[in-house]
Amino acid sequence: MNIFKKKKNPNNYYHLPIPNNSIEFFEQIKSLSEKYWNNSDINPDIFGFQIQKGTKWKNGLSENELSDFQTQMKIEFPEELKNFYRTMNGLDKKGINIFGSNGTEPNFNPIYYSYPENLEQIRENINWIYESNEVKIENIEIPKIFPITGHRFLILDGNNQILSMYGDDIIFWSENISKLIGTEIFENIENVSDFESNPNFVKSIKFWLSE
Repeated sequence: MNIFKKKKNPNNYYHLPIPNNSIEFFEQIKSLSEKYWNNSDINPDIFGFQIQKGTKWKNGLSENELSDFQTQMKIEFPEELKNFYRTMNGLDKKGINIFGSNGTEPNFNPIYYSYPENLEQIRENINWIYESNEVKIENIEIPKIFPITGHRFLILDGNNQILSMYGDDIIFWSENISKLIGTEIFENIENVSDFESNPNFVKSIKFWLSE
């Protein structure tokens, strides 16, 4: 699995809406991020996938499409994940990895997953984590997981936090999807304190994190 990198955009600071996982929040982030990407250039020194200049979000899913997505995944999405996909359904351009301009042929891969285009990749990412941790999928004691971007996974355990899961290398990453999206997209957030995780919020997640 690849690690997605943010691009540097030192000339602008963005005041983002308060992260609350609502459709209104995601709609504002959708508009702001498209403006951000329209003014962002690929960083020539980065190894890892970057969002291409001029990238836009695809239209969100209808309720019927969202229902089909959940059926295919055999997962009941929490409301925040539904709101995310109701608003945007992946990007219209794949991420690009230029390998630090070392002469390697650029590689392309989706950064935010689209349904149904990336359904198999979503499943493969989930299965990779289970296999790396020797988890049987039918084990009802283990919360289900869903990749949002790269190896950032939503943990469907009621708290719906984000963990960075790269094989069996697992750490807490963000309190929720809206904070994840803001910090993964924008490098210069004026109200960055709104997107920082409260240390008291970090809870133990059965199996995935130790006590």
